[in-house]
Amino acid sequence: MNAIAAKFYEIGEPYAAGLFEAPEKGYFYRHAIANARFFEQLPPAEYVPGDKLYPSYRRFFCSGCAVCPQFAKTYDIDWDKLEAKDASAAQALREFYDLSHMQRGWTHSTPNYKRIVREGLASYRERIRKQENEEFREGLLALIDAFEGYIHRSVEYLRSVNAPAELIEALERVPFAPAETYYQGLVAWNMIFHFDNGDNLGCLDDGLADLYRGEDLTEAIAELFDNLEAVDNWSCTIGTNGYNEITKQALRAIGKKRRPMLELLVRPEMPQEIWDLAIENLKNGSTHPSFYNINGIKAMLHDRFPQISAEDLELFCGCGCTETVFQGVTRAGGTDDDVPLLLLFEEYMHAHLTEAESFEAFYEGFCAYVERYIDRFLDGVLEVYLYHAKYLPNPVRTLLTDDCIDKGLDFNAGGARYTWTQSSESGLINAIDSLLAVRDLVFEKKMFGAEEFLAKLKAEDAALFAVLKTCPCYGVDNEKADELASAFATRVYMAFRNKKPVAFIDGCLLTEHQFSRYEYQGTRVGPTPDGRRARQATCDSIAALRGKATLGPTAMLQSAAKLPQHLADGISVLNLTLSKNFVSSSLQALVEGYFALGGIQVQVTVTSVEELQDALAHPERHEDLIVRVGGYSELFIRLSPTLRKAVVERNVHELG
Repeated sequence: MNAIAAKFYEIGEPYAAGLFEAPEKGYFYRHAIANARFFEQLPPAEYVPGDKLYPSYRRFFCSGCAVCPQFAKTYDIDWDKLEAKDASAAQALREFYDLSHMQRGWTHSTPNYKRIVREGLASYRERIRKQENEEFREGLLALIDAFEGYIHRSVEYLRSVNAPAELIEALERVPFAPAETYYQGLVAWNMIFHFDNGDNLGCLDDGLADLYRGEDLTEAIAELFDNLEAVDNWSCTIGTNGYNEITKQALRAIGKKRRPMLELLVRPEMPQEIWDLAIENLKNGSTHPSFYNINGIKAMLHDRFPQISAEDLELFCGCGCTETVFQGVTRAGGTDDDVPLLLLFEEYMHAHLTEAESFEAFYEGFCAYVERYIDRFLDGVLEVYLYHAKYLPNPVRTLLTDDCIDKGLDFNAGGARYTWTQSSESGLINAIDSLLAVRDLVFEKKMFGAEEFLAKLKAEDAALFAVLKTCPCYGVDNEKADELASAFATRVYMAFRNKKPVAFIDGCLLTEHQFSRYEYQGTRVGPTPDGRRARQATCDSIAALRGKATLGPTAMLQSAAKLPQHLADGISVLNLTLSKNFVSSSLQALVEGYFALGGIQVQVTVTSVEELQDALAHPERHEDLIVRVGGYSELFIRLSPTLRKAVVERNVHELG
């Protein structure tokens, strides 16, 4: 063994040691061995008496190591911890290769849970052994052996602490052999989730439906959800291939949990019992489920990628916050980067408004400015993809994702059946309302000259901001406003579609979610014509801007449905804040109506103006208040002051 690997073993860093065991080998083999060594050294997680699943919570991930596997970046490094252990070892890792691209891009995915539950991981060895590439073959075999070794050690540990016999018997079988019962399927699902480093839970009810024999495992599903929440990750999809008793158990299990984002795929034939359970959750203070128009999503994706089979379309899950993923077969960028539309508008407005001869000329110039930015932006994103493909293979996801093994290709290098980049944008609705205000006040009504308008805007002149409140805006079913909104969104979306991807990327998807970037992007932008003050957050979804949905949710949803959501190729998140009585009487009709018009997704926060205002003034009184922000759920008390204020400023729709 070389000296560097020995040093890392000496300081308790098996992943880093594995990277240096065979420096003459390629990056895939070195990372596969690194993962194998990590799992070989990983002690069995502590069992919590009474738990139905194993491992649980953060105990699996608390290895004490500074260098650990990470689902999006291949591996994660706590440099301070590593430096404290041994500065020379840290320097050796810094020199391993250029790490500058490690922090760029973020990949969400899900293992092929369903296949693993049905076939067992042991069956994967036969496919791996067929591969001619020795490093690929031997690396994956070492990794799968390390997984099996961890399970054997865990079973011995569970026996030593007198864990339930049913749990021990399950882990003696799964996930290496096919699950025979619904419970074994859940145990396998939980273990694979942990091997994958705790990203997403995939399509739970579909994957376990064949094993269901009338058991009520709501408590075990709740544990599975707690395991995801504990590592602060993302989602679980239900309703993938219709609805069953596991769908109902998942809806009951989620309760008022913060995570996972429980994503309910809605069809016109969805049973009333499912609607009732979903609505009851929301009335009780949950933010789950969010509602997805699965027929609209399938049509959108079929139009964009006609080569996708009908069978694969049935694997859709809203992975991560709201990414577009087919369970077990996709390498999808999560938030590869962000197009700051409002910042671009501010730059263009201050540079070119005074020289514009007409609104049409100003608008066309701005669209061209955005298109050039997106083209350059995607060049950078694709550069990162190529870098990851060359230097940052992901052997764990290569093992767990079809068709990587059969192709003999790494997950990050085109091995998955589908590879695409998904990038968010920030400030779309702000840019739209800003365009509407400029058209109205500067070009049509000519209330202000361009120079005067810009000067008053920069000074946040009170009289100007009062007038801005009267301008046409998106979100009130105004035909003229919505026409411009649709035209501008089309230009943005088509700029992504028209970009030629690199070899193994199937296409550039625009994921229309905001995540939490709308706070950061707002800090970069001064006052804008949509009535937003300097440094305030931008929009957090495709809903009307905060405080502007004055004609109620129906008008707002009608405006949103006129956006070309089918061109976004990703999930167009729409935040809706409703009172409890509104949810009880009207939510189902509202969602069904919106989806019939072509809307893609709705996520709901149920509260009242009074509760939000009191939570802003006294957050400690509302420690259990959960709200939807930019595609995910969060405790109100955990939000920054800026995001709290943004949530409170939303329109809360109540029955009159």
